[in-house]
Amino acid sequence: MKNIFVGCAWIAAIYFLFILKPAEAELAVILTDNPVYIIQDDNLWSKLDEPLKDFSYLSLKQRFNKSKSIVPTLIDSSGDYITTVALKNQGGASQWHLVFNANFIDKGIAYWAPDNGLPVRLDEFSQLVDSGTPSLLHYQTTSLPIAANETGELLIYVQAQQFTYPLSIEILNPSAFSKKQFILNTVSVMAISIMLTLAVISLALFVRTGYPVTIACAGYIGLHGIGWAAASGLLDDIFVFSNFNTTYGGIFIFPLAIASASQFTKLLFNCDDESPKIAYYLNILTLVCLAFGLILPWVSFHQAFIISHSIGTLWIPITLFIGFYMLKKGDFRAKYYLFGNLVYTLSLAFYMLTHFHGYTGELYPELVVVSALSVDCICILLSLTEWLKNQQSEYSQNYNQARIDPLTNIGNRYALNEQLARVKGNSTLVFIDLDGMKLINDTLGHEKGDLLLKDTARLMSKKINPWGKVFRTGGDEFIWVIGLSCQGTLNNIKKLIDEVELELRTQGWLEIGISFGFASTSETKTISECLILADQRMYEHKQGKQLGKILYRGPQEGRI
Repeated sequence: MKNIFVGCAWIAAIYFLFILKPAEAELAVILTDNPVYIIQDDNLWSKLDEPLKDFSYLSLKQRFNKSKSIVPTLIDSSGDYITTVALKNQGGASQWHLVFNANFIDKGIAYWAPDNGLPVRLDEFSQLVDSGTPSLLHYQTTSLPIAANETGELLIYVQAQQFTYPLSIEILNPSAFSKKQFILNTVSVMAISIMLTLAVISLALFVRTGYPVTIACAGYIGLHGIGWAAASGLLDDIFVFSNFNTTYGGIFIFPLAIASASQFTKLLFNCDDESPKIAYYLNILTLVCLAFGLILPWVSFHQAFIISHSIGTLWIPITLFIGFYMLKKGDFRAKYYLFGNLVYTLSLAFYMLTHFHGYTGELYPELVVVSALSVDCICILLSLTEWLKNQQSEYSQNYNQARIDPLTNIGNRYALNEQLARVKGNSTLVFIDLDGMKLINDTLGHEKGDLLLKDTARLMSKKINPWGKVFRTGGDEFIWVIGLSCQGTLNNIKKLIDEVELELRTQGWLEIGISFGFASTSETKTISECLILADQRMYEHKQGKQLGKILYRGPQEGRI
C-alpha cells in the first residue's frame, strides 16, 4: 500500500510540474521599479461554456487548458471567464495589488503559481466576499505576494451578470495602490455624502412646507446618491450582504430616480401652467419609469442594465432641451438646472470614451462622473431654492395684498383679526368713525373722499406710532390697537384724537370730525367683547355729539 501511495504521489507531481505548469510560457509582465502596470482587455479572457462549482487550482487550470474561446473584450458581456498572466518580479516590491476594472463581479478567484513553489490562492475579490482584501470603491481588488526575482503565473477567474466595460487589470505597488485608494474612496464618499445630505435637506423642506417639488427633489437627489453608494460598493462596505450583490442596486434604482427627476422638472418650471405640453410628456415619462422600476427586479440583470441606460440616454437630451428652452423664456431657475445637467452630461461623455478607448490617465473616470453628479445635485438644490424664494415672494405679495388696505396702505379687517389673535395681556381698542364723510363725497366727490381717508390714516399712524397700529375696517371706520405698556398714551387717547382732528381741519377738511370709543381688554372676558364695547362707546359718543349739536343750534333755529 505504501508503494502504491508513493507512486500516485509521483504521478501527481509529474502531472503538476509538466502538464499544468507553463514553464515555457512567455513572460507577459516584468515587475520592476514602476509603480503601475496595466494589462489591457485585448484578447485576454477565455469564456467558459459552463459555470464552475470546483474552484481549486487544478480545476481552474484544467478548464483554462480546455477553453478555446478567447474573446476580444469583455465589454457588454456576462458569464464566466478565465485567463492567465505570466509575471516576473525583477527588483520590484514584494507585495503588489491587483485591481480589476469592474464593480459588478459576483465571484473572483485568483491563484499565484510560482515556478518554484505551490500555487497560492489569493483573497477572493467580489462584492459578495471581500473580507481580507483592501477596500477600493468602483473596483475589485486583491493582494499579490511575490518574492524578488520570482517568476510564475497568475490564474484568474471572474463571473458576473454584466461586464459594463473592458475588464483590464492593474498591478500596483503599495504606494501607488494607497494613492489610488485614498483618492477614489475619499472623493467618492464625499460626493455621495453631499448628495445624501442635500436629499435630507430637501426632505426637511418637504416636511416644513409640504410642497410636492421638494419631495420630488429629495427623490431625484437621494435616489441618485443611494444608487451610486450601491454601484460603487460603498453600501457593501458599510453593510454585510452575503446573498445579494449591492452594486446591481444602482441599476434597479435608476428608473425611480429619473421618475423623480421628471416630476421635479415639471414642478420646478410650473409646466402645468406655463408649458402644458412639456408637462404632459414628463408625466408620461414618469409613469414609464415607475413601470420599469417595478419590472426590473424580475428580469435578467443584462436586460435591466440595457433598460436603465436607455432611460438615462433618453433623459439627458430631455434635460438639456428643457434647460435651454426655459432659459430662453427668461426663467432664472434654468441657469442652475442647465449648468448642472451640462456638467453631468460632459462627465458621462468622458466616462464612456475612457472605457471604450482604454484610458489610463490619472483622472479617474468614476470620480469625474460621481463628482459631476454631486455638482449637478447642488445645482438642482439651488434651482429649488430659487423656486422657494419665488414662492415666498409671491406668498408675501399675496399675503400683503390680502391684508393691506390698497387705498390707505394700512391693515384691513383681515390684518386686524390677526393682530387681535396675537393680543396677550391688557390692551386698548379704539373704535373711530369720521363725521361728515358723506357730505364730502356728496359735495366734493369720491376722489376727495379718498384723499381724506388717506390723510386720516397717515395722521393716525403717525400719532400712535410706536405704541400701536391703525386698521381700516371699511368705509370711514378705523380701529386702533394699543398696548398698555405706555400708560401715558392710554390716558391721553382723546388728546391724540383731538390732535388728528385739528390737523385735518388745518389741512382744509373743515367739515370733518371724529367720533370714538375705547375699551380695555381687562374690562371684558374676550377680545370680541372688548371690540363690541369700544364700538358701543363710539356710537354713544357720536350720538352725544349730534345731540349737543342740535341743542346748540336749537335756539338759533327756533327749536327747543
